[in-house]
Amino acid sequence: MKIIFSLIILFGCISSCHNNADSRRLPGSLINNPASMGRTPEGDYPIISIDTSQFDFGKINEGDVVNHSFNFKNTGTANLIITDVRASCGCTSPSWPKEIIKPGNSNTIIVKYNSDGRKGKFNKGVTVYCNAYPNTAILKIQGEVLTK
Repeated sequence: MKIIFSLIILFGCISSCHNNADSRRLPGSLINNPASMGRTPEGDYPIISIDTSQFDFGKINEGDVVNHSFNFKNTGTANLIITDVRASCGCTSPSWPKEIIKPGNSNTIIVKYNSDGRKGKFNKGVTVYCNAYPNTAILKIQGEVLTK
């Protein structure tokens, strides 16, 4: 009886550790990205064209929260879907459009940097994951945090 009870508890613990973060992502069949298959795309596909992929905040004061909007355009011939945007550090937080960007349309990715408790020069990266070819783009922010 103890063995059955122990197995039930073990099964409950294992099943409760399921991560629901993947449920927010779009399925690969919807994205259909040729870059993930290791070949150059043929036919219609989206292209993410970022105006400027780097931004220098210059000198900011410790504790300041600053942000920059990176403008981009879908210069391809198919709908662009941004599936995820990840920062290299917890001090940097991105926000991005969740809707489909049609060919010829523009939008922005906003990157926020929190300088609280951080002194000196910084150089951070943000990776954009999408269904374009290529399927990632890198945004960079930099600057220098001055002591209070």
